[in-house]
Amino acid sequence: MIKEVTAVGKTILEAQENARAALGAGELEDVQFEILDAGSKGIFGIIGVRPAKVRAFIETPDAPERHRRHEKPQREDRREDGAPKAEGKKKKHRPERKKSDRPAMAEKPSAPKSEVIPEAELKMELRTVSEGEDMSFDFVKTVISDIGLSATAELYACEDDTRRIVIVGEDASVLIGHHGETLDALQYLANLASARKNINGERDKSRVTLDIEGYRKKREETLRALARRKAATALRTRRSVMLEPMSAYERRIIHSEIQNIEGVSTNSIGSDNNRKIVIFLTDKRPKGLFEEDAQAAVAESAEGELDVAEVATEVAEAAEEVEAAEAESN
Repeated sequence: MIKEVTAVGKTILEAQENARAALGAGELEDVQFEILDAGSKGIFGIIGVRPAKVRAFIETPDAPERHRRHEKPQREDRREDGAPKAEGKKKKHRPERKKSDRPAMAEKPSAPKSEVIPEAELKMELRTVSEGEDMSFDFVKTVISDIGLSATAELYACEDDTRRIVIVGEDASVLIGHHGETLDALQYLANLASARKNINGERDKSRVTLDIEGYRKKREETLRALARRKAATALRTRRSVMLEPMSAYERRIIHSEIQNIEGVSTNSIGSDNNRKIVIFLTDKRPKGLFEEDAQAAVAESAEGELDVAEVATEVAEAAEEVEAAEAESN
């Protein structure tokens, strides 16, 4: 079953977030967006202001049929000799119903969550397009040309139905910024450019991802390692761990990595640019995370930050504390 909503916001990104909230969709659920109106800031933010509007689609499983209560035919109360009882004020006797006699309600299956395909495994195919066929690609090439960078851009079609624009060259790294902030801003503008019709009168609805000199792959490896370390910290200390604010793309990577770790799960809190991920505990006992955390700590000690013997002792004590806590809870 396809669920559809229309949402508005000050920007297209805000409208998409509002649409996700209206659909009740999580960070990893596959939501398709159609940009109805890119909006306008107007003149001085007063005259001609128009909000952005998007239409969102999500495929949800069909709702299970509800159990219907069949009405039982009324039976006339009779005495043991077969004669009807005298009319009057009677107290109805309702037999106690056991829980086992109650019909079990079918549980509504949750929509499957899509995982982020790792950069190293993502298959891409080079695309050749003419001027005006892909508005996002034209926008990126115009930015590179106007700034005067010694760099070139290439367009790829990815297996996850997205587009990838790769920028390479001597001056390309200046477009990355701190933790990819400049790259994310340029990517956001490239997605906005998709709202414009191309020379064929069509709008490309697929998401655009920008990459510069393999930065996305390196950043993803860093984020996945960070997710594993913080998950190990949460399991060792038996407390939730909050990460720093991240973009939607980086949060999806963290969510995807934590899904593969037993004993922890994730949730996003905050709004706009201050949205963070919280790693919290579940009921499952993890396997192998303490060993991985120990290796990471030993690696840090090699740089002079920690002592190897102290690290090994702390990890062993942490494992014993977790086992003792589980024994008490059982």
